This record gives sequence, structure tokens and C-alpha cells, in this order.
Amino acid sequence: MRWRRAKHKVRRRAAAHALLADLPRGRVLDAPCGEALLARELAARGHEVWACDLDPAAPASTDGLRFEVVDLDGPLPYPAAFFDAVVSLEGLEHLLTPAACLAEFARVLKPGGALVFSTPNVNGVQSRYHYFFTGRFSGFKTLMRRGLERPPGPVPWHVTLPYLPTFAHVLARQGLRLERVEVTMIKTRQWLFLPLALPMWLAARRAPPGSLTRLLGAWRLLLGRSVIVRAVKPG
Repeated sequence: MRWRRAKHKVRRRAAAHALLADLPRGRVLDAPCGEALLARELAARGHEVWACDLDPAAPASTDGLRFEVVDLDGPLPYPAAFFDAVVSLEGLEHLLTPAACLAEFARVLKPGGALVFSTPNVNGVQSRYHYFFTGRFSGFKTLMRRGLERPPGPVPWHVTLPYLPTFAHVLARQGLRLERVEVTMIKTRQWLFLPLALPMWLAARRAPPGSLTRLLGAWRLLLGRSVIVRAVKPG
């Protein structure tokens, strides 16, 4: 099980690098940074990297990084228009106020800067299938079993469903333009859900090109494990 999780983390980091590849070297915020693997990779590529996490022991090493303990449910301790890019992998679903966090990410981004974030894909067919039969979405089993009890330690369970249309609305309200929506990977067993995905894909094709409804009906989003988004602050 651990090797699978490690593999998923590698895929997420690779997807984030792909969405940041066209940006020049600059200041990047990794929040939450977890073990700071992505932060160190970005630093190795020449970026100035700030990393933050609720867990003070999150990164094993802060060499080459500026690390701070930050609760992403509160204000970020950085000035406005400070970062060229902000990256947040699998973090928003852990927050009580992800919309406020997205607003803070938008505030600290420079004009022309990019926000890249990933979340569990609750829009996917597998997640909808799980909800239909169990009353929970994929990735939210622990929350449904334990109720609202907070686990020991500084990092809570998944507490907010990362519904992509809501996040897209929040990004638009903050002046960010949604540029790309991808998935980090499609597991082999998820292809078994292709027959269920087909009618959803056909229904989405009736929506206008470029609309969010059509985007959510893309076959990759219907089958992917995690969704990863790139939004840009115009300027």
C-alpha cells in the first residue's frame, strides 16, 4: 500500500512540474509542502522556494528552502503579489475554508503568476460509484467512519469535498483564469468504469465548447484519480 501511495505522489509531482514548465525561474510557494519533496525539486531547478505546512516536522530537511509553520485556514504570512507561482498538492480538501485559502493564494500571486493545485477527483466515475453504493466519495472513507472527530496530530483528515465547479467559481471571483484541468493518473482498474463514463461523456458533449459542464465530462476527468488545475492571474 505504501509503495502505491509513493507512486501516486511521484505522479502528482510530475504533473505539477508539467504545468509549471513554461514559467521562468522565480519565487514559488509550496503550500502545504508535506515532506517538501516537490519544494526541493523546484529549488533544484533554480526557483526560490518558500515552503509551509501545519506540521512543524513536515520536511525532513529545509536545506535551500524557506520553511514556515502556517495554518492554511488562516491568512498567509506573505506580502501581496510576492510569488511567481503557488503550488498546493492535495491540500485544499484538508481545510475548513478552502475558498478563503484560494483567495489568499490569489492575493500573494504576482500578475501573470500561476496557481497549480491538485485534489481528489470526486467528479470521477469511481468516486460517484462509491457514493451511490456506500454514501461516501472516494478518499473520504475515514471522515465518514469517524464523523467530525479530529485525529491526533496537526493534520486533519479530508474535511471538505473538493467540488471542482465551486473551486472554478472561487477562482473566477478572485480574478484568476482557469487555463488547464488535467488528471494525475488513470489507474488500470478505472478503465473498468468506461461503460459508466460513456453516457456522462455523451451528455457533456451537448454543452457548449469551452463550458465547465463540457470540461467535467471529458473522459480523462471521468476516469482520473486526482484532478490537477492550473489557473493564471492576468497581468
